[in-house]
Amino acid sequence: MSTSAIIRRGALTASLVAASALAPALTSWAATTKAKRPVAITGRVAHVLSSSAVLDASIDPNGIQTSYFFQYGPTPAYGSQTPTVVVGDGTSKVKVGQAIAGLKTGLTYYYRVVAVTSSGEQIAGRERSFIVGKTKTKLELPRSAVVVVGTPFLISGTLSGLGNAHQELALQASTYPYSEAFKALGAPTFTGPTGQFSFAAAPITASTEYRVVTLGLRPLYSRTEVVHAQLKVVLHVRTSGVPGLVRLYGTVAPAAIGAQVLLQVHEGVKPAAGKPGAQATARFVTQFGTVVKKGGKTFSRFSVIAKVRVGGRYRAVVKLRAAGPLVTGYSPTLVLRASPKSAKKAKPKAKS
Repeated sequence: MSTSAIIRRGALTASLVAASALAPALTSWAATTKAKRPVAITGRVAHVLSSSAVLDASIDPNGIQTSYFFQYGPTPAYGSQTPTVVVGDGTSKVKVGQAIAGLKTGLTYYYRVVAVTSSGEQIAGRERSFIVGKTKTKLELPRSAVVVVGTPFLISGTLSGLGNAHQELALQASTYPYSEAFKALGAPTFTGPTGQFSFAAAPITASTEYRVVTLGLRPLYSRTEVVHAQLKVVLHVRTSGVPGLVRLYGTVAPAAIGAQVLLQVHEGVKPAAGKPGAQATARFVTQFGTVVKKGGKTFSRFSVIAKVRVGGRYRAVVKLRAAGPLVTGYSPTLVLRASPKSAKKAKPKAKS
């Protein structure tokens, strides 16, 4: 072998040795560079409204100049992106977030955060999703009410949540003592564009418990509410030849034989008079009393002859003691004038 060949072979060997010696250093450099990539963590969504939301995330620049943005859209392909924001080159996590708008209620949106280095490398966080305007669907009825026996009334409410428009509903009822199963009443109805609904309820003769149910594959029930049936009380007056002496009489339906009848006048009173802030108020004060007696098949009667000493608006109250299918009833008011002597006594004396 020539001397030049030996020299060339030695140079090649030396080059291979040098490259072999550099390999561990190159591997260590690559690992160090990879370890210093920014970290992007997609957070939860907040403040989800009917058309907007706030996307949260955290970015750890890991010592590298870093920016970020969010990708979002109604499919995993996204399609929309927030503005790019610089977070710097710190070495700890930074909480970030951006608001997005123009969303459509009821749609599922996908999103993720993307960190961007100064060299243009992108590191994406994991994908998350949310539903715009997501709320728990529920049926709401007004709280317990009182209606006079024989009076038609409305039962209104709201179906809230996603898909609450144009849903078919049925009204169901169970009468006092509410031991029978609920039965559907009348024809179904549909909710309006905002979930509002209303049923025209037939007159009742006893307190009744109501609820509303959706007519879908997975029925949704409202809470139950009681509509209390109030006695229908009618009050009349018949005057006599004696001023202030009258006959107060009336009817009660359904019949409530033996119930107490209170005849009350609406009087002005001044509680805590003389104290700062005290204001005149009014209340009904009982003047006469009697009991309900037998009448016809569907009603009962009451009557009392009385000397009216206090003029004003009078009403009849038929009181029911125990809880039952009916509740205490009140008549409309009528005006009675006091006897002349009573009025004269009540008139304050003029100062001399």
